[in-house]
Amino acid sequence: MFNIRKAGGGERMKKKIAILVAILVIAFVVAGCSTADDSGQLKPKALERKNDEGGLEMNIIFANPLGQGKDGYLTFVVQMDNHSYNLDEYEFSKYAALIDDKGNGPKGNPTWEVTGGGGHHVINTLLFPNDGFITPDTEYIKLIIKDFIDVPEREFIWEKEFLGIKKE
Repeated sequence: MFNIRKAGGGERMKKKIAILVAILVIAFVVAGCSTADDSGQLKPKALERKNDEGGLEMNIIFANPLGQGKDGYLTFVVQMDNHSYNLDEYEFSKYAALIDDKGNGPKGNPTWEVTGGGGHHVINTLLFPNDGFITPDTEYIKLIIKDFIDVPEREFIWEKEFLGIKKE
């Protein structure tokens, strides 16, 4: 009889431990997924947008809200990975446009700075002139990549809370 109770008690204890572990895992995941750190600064992952259409993985981080933008520019760090295309052959800025929620864009053309990688795997920088395009009234910005590697249009959106707008 003692062994039966112990086995039953052990099973209940295992279930309680499993539930506790599940709760802790969920808590850590939620904490890791928050958009800001303890000081209120946005985390890089919160500013990353992804697209994997057409056999091309594209991850883009809006760097300015992190304090990592190039002076005078809206700066997007672009990572691309694939196994079919030599990405060195593309002038990425020719495919890119940036607009806000009202359909306006920054004045001037974007530029593409090659900073790392090559061939099928690159990490480079897409720059748009920072002419005051983002204001406290901006609800979101949308980076549009048109007709790039067999995909008619890719959209990457950063909502107001991810624009780094200082509250007045």
